[in-house]
Amino acid sequence: MKKEQHVFDAKTLTRQQHSGVLSTLSVSVAGYPFGSIVPYFMTHEGNLIIYISDIAQHTRNIKADNKVSMTIFDNLADDSQASGRVTVLGDAEIIKDEKVAEQYYSLFPQAIGYKKTHDFNFYEIKTKRVRYIGGFGKIFWINQDEWQVAVENWQSTSTAIVEHMNDDHLDAMQLIVEHLFNIKAKQVKMLSAFNEGAHIAADEQVIYMPFEQVCLDSQHVRQQLVAATHAARAALTPSSTEKSEA
Repeated sequence: MKKEQHVFDAKTLTRQQHSGVLSTLSVSVAGYPFGSIVPYFMTHEGNLIIYISDIAQHTRNIKADNKVSMTIFDNLADDSQASGRVTVLGDAEIIKDEKVAEQYYSLFPQAIGYKKTHDFNFYEIKTKRVRYIGGFGKIFWINQDEWQVAVENWQSTSTAIVEHMNDDHLDAMQLIVEHLFNIKAKQVKMLSAFNEGAHIAADEQVIYMPFEQVCLDSQHVRQQLVAATHAARAALTPSSTEKSEA
């Protein structure tokens, strides 16, 4: 298997999960790592975004030393040792960006009210290196240049894709969600589109649909979504033989 496939698999796992164990260097217990579960999402470039309070222990630690790691895994897997997991190492820096906030709130709408209790800020964990374990014997270091991608124009491309799908193709997304995730959603909404896949809100649940391959432009994304729609329609629509027998 080529390295590109392992990178794709690691990114897919990272986008599928919505929380991980953030580890920072403790200020109160010097020399020891401090870890706790924190929600996140990954940007187009491959960095992680977290939203934490000024009074949080992690914030105090980051202000003293911004070197952190985030460990991500499927907590529903039957065998955690056999399933995939990702550890992202990077530098955490405060970020002020309305697009980042908008993306975060779309995935975590409950976070909109956090400002009413304490001061919260967004931090971007700028990825330096990634450790990916895809199961027994599948252990890889992924370097920064292999993980991060140049996506100067992808934000506008993503916005256009999301708007188009939500305006014109809700029925297609319902089919895709039912086929791939066995969810018969009454309401669907695309929340984001990345090179590797898209987040979709299906009723009260947020799911991540990985593409078959990394997309380089909107046309490639369209091809992936059309293929997924055709596959879903073929799988869910009774054949002519089944109709005649019914």
